[in-house]
Amino acid sequence: MKGKIIKNICSKPLMFPGVFHSIESILGKMFGGFISCWHDLPAEIFKSHVESLHPSKPIPLKELIERHKTGKSTKGCFALTFDDGIGTTVRDISNLCASMGWPVTFYVPTGYVDGGILPYQKVEFIDQYLPIGNYLIPNNSKDIQNKKLNKQQLILSLTNLIYTEHFKVVNRILDYFVEQILDKEKKNLLYEEYPKPITWDEIEKLSKNPIISFQSHSVTHTAVSGLSENEIEDEMIKSKEIIEQHTGHKVHSFCYPYGGATSIGEYAPKMAAKYYDSAVTLMRGRLKKNNPFYLPRIDLYEEDSVGFIRLKVILS
Repeated sequence: MKGKIIKNICSKPLMFPGVFHSIESILGKMFGGFISCWHDLPAEIFKSHVESLHPSKPIPLKELIERHKTGKSTKGCFALTFDDGIGTTVRDISNLCASMGWPVTFYVPTGYVDGGILPYQKVEFIDQYLPIGNYLIPNNSKDIQNKKLNKQQLILSLTNLIYTEHFKVVNRILDYFVEQILDKEKKNLLYEEYPKPITWDEIEKLSKNPIISFQSHSVTHTAVSGLSENEIEDEMIKSKEIIEQHTGHKVHSFCYPYGGATSIGEYAPKMAAKYYDSAVTLMRGRLKKNNPFYLPRIDLYEEDSVGFIRLKVILS
């Protein structure tokens, strides 16, 4: 609560465009442009976010990264990216960006588009429907395996689990708790309620517009630090090939699932360099002189005010 109050106070001066423009002009010259990131929000709120960053303008992700890699100025430029490929979001944002002339990139996990459910969506389902009580995490190799957890502790543990563990471990444990919720009357509840992905047919149609791009967010949306080297390579190659088959365009960028240092590990950026032109994280920052296969992004959310968005950009 205290931190939120401080942020609100600090962001208030940035509600005045002139203040933000002056600071951003200096920072852009010193540290370059940036990549912005969203997941799921209404198109009108997204529109207000992008417009709040004027006079900086959105340019294609590929162009921004090429400028970065070749040493050309990226001042006043940023890229628009969305993770996960949630159907309603992709449709609404695509329509808006097409009408505004804003290039946008969607990072999609191909297994989700094929009809799978993302791990964090299962965690959200468990959080919503699992009764309050004390629970053991079954067959878990971690120290907490013999400790009973209240529901709040359980959700935190499951969230941490998906940030580091292999998809087989993650699916087994999450499915165990999903089954505690589902009975004969509710057996289809998870599939009825989880956010549906964009379809391949829609991706094929949207890809015909040159300002809309689809890039790789892996196959299974697993933290790559929890995978073997061969499995990381498999996730990168398969997702790239599948998206290229549906779009007819080269897939040049990879988005690490969950995007934090512990979820990425040391090996994945080296593998990304073999198959992609860039790879992005969820670690906040500007382009600066960062490794093209470990690029930061500025994460923005539906509840962020205009002033707070500008504050995030300035402090990145």
